[in-house]
Amino acid sequence: MTLKELVIEQLSSTHNQMGWFVPVNDALSDLTAGMALWQPGGESHSIWQIVNHLIFWNERWLTRFKGGKVPKMEGDNRATFRPGRVEQDWKKTVEALDKILTEWENALKEKSEAELDTPVVEGEKDTWYSYLSSLSMHNAYHIGQIVTIRKLQGSWDPDMGVAT
Repeated sequence: MTLKELVIEQLSSTHNQMGWFVPVNDALSDLTAGMALWQPGGESHSIWQIVNHLIFWNERWLTRFKGGKVPKMEGDNRATFRPGRVEQDWKKTVEALDKILTEWENALKEKSEAELDTPVVEGEKDTWYSYLSSLSMHNAYHIGQIVTIRKLQGSWDPDMGVAT
């Protein structure tokens, strides 16, 4: 397996391919807007807020990966956890995340190994491989939060992949 194939596999396993853990498409399966808005308490985020955060960062890095200009970030990372509002918006939010993750996989397939081994920022040592590995870990971390929230609210089916 090449490094490129490994990175694509990592992104797919957090998107829609069941592996060692639950991919986001399964984690969000059969989730209503009300369930997505529920917060476990304290300063915890809702599932909807987490999904908005995933959309923000995946979209931002995908734009950069494709050579697009990324606008200056307004505020700080907390602002990326925007809340949602109604059932229709929830469906659009889930569709938007799926679309971005699919675009990531397709964009990666179009790049050569050499292109993925280039620095993200000219003059720095971190390559796209490094960033993409971190992006996959970031996505997996938040998917774990989503599953945990679903367990807390009693909406998680252990047959979906995480029994305890």
